[in-house]
Amino acid sequence: MKLSDLKPAPYNPRTISAEALSALQTSLGEFGDLSGVTWNKATGHLVAGHQRLEALKKKHGNKLAIKDGAIVTPAGETFPVRVVDWPEAKEKAANLAANSPFLAGSFDSGGLAAVLADLNVADGLGSLVGDLRLAELLPSAGDLFAVLGGDGTPVVGGNDNGDAVPAGDSEWITFSTPLTAAQHQIVIRAIRVAKERDSAKVPDALCAMAESFLKEDEQHG
Repeated sequence: MKLSDLKPAPYNPRTISAEALSALQTSLGEFGDLSGVTWNKATGHLVAGHQRLEALKKKHGNKLAIKDGAIVTPAGETFPVRVVDWPEAKEKAANLAANSPFLAGSFDSGGLAAVLADLNVADGLGSLVGDLRLAELLPSAGDLFAVLGGDGTPVVGGNDNGDAVPAGDSEWITFSTPLTAAQHQIVIRAIRVAKERDSAKVPDALCAMAESFLKEDEQHG
């Protein structure tokens, strides 16, 4: 593997400001990688990874083990533990840096919507999207996902009465297109207006917008 092989994903919806990138560079230079589990042997405290460790403990209980500098699950999955030797003041600074939103990027709403729309029709994800709460990353993002029937397949005309008709494979089509921030805001506002007029989901709203445009075009044609 070469450094040039590490190509950014073209669909990655994360962006980072110049200020946040500069702060992240400082953190990497001073503390190294704090994205995993980091333990300070000088104090015996975790520096980073508190929630990761808690989640692993909740899932595996006393079946977790430490082996060769890594947390090991019963299934053999490993989570490396980085060991540092820092005075407590540096540990506290690193702890804050590891959890600071000012060192992190942010989601581009247009790119995020495109990725969520792709996940809408992806096969084999099961309940993963819901379990990870990915739809909550974007306001009204839940509308980007198909209504699922009891057997987990998409349905047409889904409602609370449970009388939806299963959709065929060809009935769910997704597409994405780049938008400027201003264009995205206009589209989102239009979708909200269409939904207020009884369009239950984003696809219905987009269809209503398209039908309105075509009707206007016919009137002027």
